[in-house]
Amino acid sequence: MARREGNGVAGARVAAVLLLCALVQSAGMAADWTAARLVTVIETDYSFEPADLRFRAKTPYRLHLENRGAERHDFTAPEFFQTVELRNPDALEREQTSIGLQPGEQKDVYFVPRQSGRYTLRCADHDWAGMTGTIVVE
Repeated sequence: MARREGNGVAGARVAAVLLLCALVQSAGMAADWTAARLVTVIETDYSFEPADLRFRAKTPYRLHLENRGAERHDFTAPEFFQTVELRNPDALEREQTSIGLQPGEQKDVYFVPRQSGRYTLRCADHDWAGMTGTIVVE
């Protein structure tokens, strides 16, 4: 025989489930990627142009990377990539710390910075030649 609950307990459970559904839905609300701000970075031998990037937290961006150099270059920023929400994480290398581009290649990465901070940017293979920069999230 099934145990019967009073209306108060059943009502409280229904309210709790509805609240949980609302929280899950609001947490999972995707950024408006159609409003993503375009930022273009050109990789050459051996620099990023621009080398210093500024973003605003909680704002969607489309980072467009172009390798106009004669060698492979990486946009390496492990601490930065750990703090962003990525729309297309498959654009990053397996370790999710950098974006590699062959000569002539272009890639777009969509992201939303979640927290402010200052991060190091470098080309993992050419930082010794000065291919470095900074990323600031305000």
